[in-house]
Amino acid sequence: MDTQRDLIGYVLAGRYRLTTRLGLGASDEPRGMFDALDIRTNVAVRVRLTPLNDLVDPRSSNRRTSGDARRAIQHHLQLVLSTRHPALAPISDWGDTDLNGVRCIYTVLGQLPGGSLREMLDRGRRLTPSQALVVGLDICRALNAVHGAGWVHGDIRPATIVFDANRRARLGGLDTLTPENIGEADIERARYAAPEVGQGSPPSPGSDVYSLALALVEAVTGDVPFNADSVTVALSNRVDKLLPVNADLGALASVLERAARPDVDSRFSAREFGEALVGVAKRVPPPTPIDVVGVDELLIPMPPTNVIDHGDAGDPTGEIARPMHTAIDKDKELASAAQSRGHSGELDDPTGEIAAARVSRLRGRKIVAVVAALAVVGGAVAGYFLLKKDSYQVPVLVGLTQGEAENLIVNFDWKVVVQEGRSDVVETGQIIATDPSDGRMLQEGKSLTIVVSQGPTFSTLEDFSGKTIDEATRRIEELGLVVVSAKINDENSPAGTVLKWAVAEQPAASVGDQVVKGTTITLTVSDGPAPRVVPNLVGLDPAEAEAKIVELGLTVTKLADDIGDADPGKVGGQVPAAGESVPRGGSVSYWVSKGKELTTIPYVQMEYKATVEKRLTEAGFVIGNVTGKAATHRLKKLFIAGVEVKSGDEVAMGATIDLEFYGA
Repeated sequence: MDTQRDLIGYVLAGRYRLTTRLGLGASDEPRGMFDALDIRTNVAVRVRLTPLNDLVDPRSSNRRTSGDARRAIQHHLQLVLSTRHPALAPISDWGDTDLNGVRCIYTVLGQLPGGSLREMLDRGRRLTPSQALVVGLDICRALNAVHGAGWVHGDIRPATIVFDANRRARLGGLDTLTPENIGEADIERARYAAPEVGQGSPPSPGSDVYSLALALVEAVTGDVPFNADSVTVALSNRVDKLLPVNADLGALASVLERAARPDVDSRFSAREFGEALVGVAKRVPPPTPIDVVGVDELLIPMPPTNVIDHGDAGDPTGEIARPMHTAIDKDKELASAAQSRGHSGELDDPTGEIAAARVSRLRGRKIVAVVAALAVVGGAVAGYFLLKKDSYQVPVLVGLTQGEAENLIVNFDWKVVVQEGRSDVVETGQIIATDPSDGRMLQEGKSLTIVVSQGPTFSTLEDFSGKTIDEATRRIEELGLVVVSAKINDENSPAGTVLKWAVAEQPAASVGDQVVKGTTITLTVSDGPAPRVVPNLVGLDPAEAEAKIVELGLTVTKLADDIGDADPGKVGGQVPAAGESVPRGGSVSYWVSKGKELTTIPYVQMEYKATVEKRLTEAGFVIGNVTGKAATHRLKKLFIAGVEVKSGDEVAMGATIDLEFYGA
């Protein structure tokens, strides 16, 4: 069976409809990458399916069982989702589910139509040194955010460097677990692995930097340094070896050699790697658009770049805030450190803010910074070099607050127009969209419209009364609302029927009103008629007993009369017993007492105590009070409840008999 084909059209987690299987090959298990549609937002996404057993690694310290693997991927994805940076390939959701009996982890990724660097290289395309510098800076920005958030990528290679619709590089492969050790079959990972990883050390920030350096060398030259056909040889080739560089790398050669030093302590950090690339930017030609692999009509053309060199760059002025996770404080610390090394003013973004040269303006105008930083604007390829121009590329502002966005573009001299909007994806107070959109060029003095989220969109309330709980819940969730329910007994509605509903935060809201998505709808649901507590019928007249049962909505069944403790003609017993509960319409049975069962008192007159007690107990009677001189005298009289009885009398079986002996 081709499980992959069977999944096309399947709606995963009630939200993601799988539309197209990406890549070749069939499998008996659900795995691989799929194009999908988020039916809640009508946004195209990509979904990766990974059988949980694929994540089990007996060689690892924390993934030896499927339970361990589930906890490991959960921890990893929580780290990834908490690290926000525009140079990271977007991940929006994840979970686990059962598909055709196979437990799978699914991750939901953004669409990146530019393909990967691996796909580009496999088609014989190469990067110029200028393009490699741009890509390297983007990935350094991403790694700086990752390392600042306290985790390591561990698998940097051309296949995990992907391009968005603006031909900008993003770091992908974030939704997978990297094996702790490199197996013999993992030649692709081995080609880019740092020497210490090949010798058994866990991946580190330094090993990420090493892998990026090798990937950039291949992107320019077409060859992977230290390559071999086997994992063992490939890893051993790089131990204690400096990176071989050639003229094709141009000004990048010295930077890449330092980034790929065999000693991890001698390498750059991701931030330092980015700074070093900035340092050689003036020595390479302007970059041309990267010939990515993807759908051309989705790609935004890259504007031409004019490089103007007016001598040494002046000191950058001011500090531009950046949207990052925990990397912000790290950047400030590194900025101070860089300043102590001789940089004047605040250091720009560690991995992509490239300080523009200050050029002398005519007529004595003061020197100013002429470009913003890549990490700040998230898209200005021209900003990698020292330029003087009056147009800037609109940065990625979506997801930032209005204040953060205005800080980022303060040096661009744009007129900011703020509009309000609503989004089910972007949080309240954050930017939903810009006009022009990110990646477009905008001249100084022009208007940039930012749309700030006022919260989720609205849904129109419908009448949920009379629906089943399942129907109402499904519809409420389709409207993007939240359901809570409470059950009550109702004599007239079947169990599971919605009796009434209300908006928790807006009690006066009614059908046709609009509420924000995410609002809670409280359903009051019938639990059916209340159960009936059976009354005590014993000792009642049958007619009175039946009237009580019918009044409760129960049915009555009369059983055959029988002997009982109740008076003859009265109810002698019932099923169920008094105090038990039965549903409305249930049955209660009763029987009428014939009175107690009778038995004959045996002959015990004038007998001694031992004989009297023996005969009476054998007949089923209970010995009560004993008076007189029972030890030496004979029986004088018998009494039941104070009434004298004699041998031969018929009395209730089991009665208690008091004994009176002579000699009192």
